[in-house]
Amino acid sequence: MSAASGTKVKNIALAGLCTAFMAVVAPLSIPIGPISLTLSVLGVFFAGAMLSPGWAAASILAYICIGAVGLPVFANMAAGVQVLTGMTAGFLWAYPLMAALLAAVCRRTQRMPLRLAGVLAGQLVCYALGTVWFMFVSGMGLWASLSVCVLPFILPDFLKGLGALALAGAIRRRLKL
Repeated sequence: MSAASGTKVKNIALAGLCTAFMAVVAPLSIPIGPISLTLSVLGVFFAGAMLSPGWAAASILAYICIGAVGLPVFANMAAGVQVLTGMTAGFLWAYPLMAALLAAVCRRTQRMPLRLAGVLAGQLVCYALGTVWFMFVSGMGLWASLSVCVLPFILPDFLKGLGALALAGAIRRRLKL
């Protein structure tokens, strides 16, 4: 097998691992209002820390497709196309961008403060797209939407990003990636 083929196989395997991880952790959720506290962001940031930007986005898009065809991999064990147009759809559609953004940062630097800045930037993208969509679907105003969609999640999501970076780092060292 050529080096290019080996790299491609490795990327496909890692992307599959990230998709599977996302499918396992994302349904785990605690309903705290219209938006549940989930481990989805952990999976998104894990893909971003493990893969290149393109593979990270593809991995999360594969997860979205798995949920769209009916497997209960979304928050609260939800599934189907209706989830991709519901109140939280903006967050789901932001996930590939979040993963690609963190992956781009992780490819450029090993410095943890910069990687954590990548986590924060990913959160900002997710919150912006998710909140705009939530406002559109729910009819709520900006401040009410922020209080429901963003404020309760800033610290937990950041901690999930930190955990994803640590987990990915440990796996990369163990597998010598």
